[in-house]
Amino acid sequence: MDFTLDGYCGLYCGACPIMLETKAGTGTNPCYGCKSEQPAGHCLTCGIKACARDKGYEFCDECTELHTCEKMHAFMVDPQWPYHQSVLKNMEAIRQAGLLKWLEVQDQRWRCATCGASHSWWDETCPQCSQAVANYRADL
Repeated sequence: MDFTLDGYCGLYCGACPIMLETKAGTGTNPCYGCKSEQPAGHCLTCGIKACARDKGYEFCDECTELHTCEKMHAFMVDPQWPYHQSVLKNMEAIRQAGLLKWLEVQDQRWRCATCGASHSWWDETCPQCSQAVANYRADL
């Protein structure tokens, strides 16, 4: 199964710890991305995903109600998931550069500059070589 690295909400799924475990073959709850046939965790029941799919959108920024959407607002300000604050900026970057270019940029952004290993939104050090990496805070 192919991985789908972009979420309806504008998150880069390639930095999700669950997806990284799936890619490494170590996860107990495999996820191939929110837009895939096999999402996991929150993405299984995400109201934002359901809304975007129901409306036929690839991304929430196609919706005229984006800036007044209670689901999206709650998603972006949830203190448990502070990396969600970057979704509007991500959707703007997708609109400006195109999805493929944005995915290329994100792939590089979420890799260790020293060894090239992928890391998650939360990681402060590379899981492979232990060098410092920029976690989600660098994008806020």
